[in-house]
Amino acid sequence: MPTTAPKTSFAPLNDLDAVSEHARQTTDRLADVGRKVTNAYLDGLEKYVAGYVELERKLGKQSHVEAFASVLDTHAQMTEEAFKAGVSAARELITA
Repeated sequence: MPTTAPKTSFAPLNDLDAVSEHARQTTDRLADVGRKVTNAYLDGLEKYVAGYVELERKLGKQSHVEAFASVLDTHAQMTEEAFKAGVSAARELITA
């Protein structure tokens, strides 16, 4: 008497679409959280650098040596411009 093998189905394969959708949603949520954390980090860096640049400019104004004040002001300006360019590039990358 021939016997036929019982038909079995592998349940995870039946739910492959649901599993892949859940994985996509999880990945999207993680990416969103990563963007938020990175933006918060960049905001903090901007505040730190703004304070540093302000301090450097104040020191330059308070010094009575024109050459020293000029060097500090130039350094503050370069720091500010370079940092703004870097932060701008980083923000573009995380929004892409």
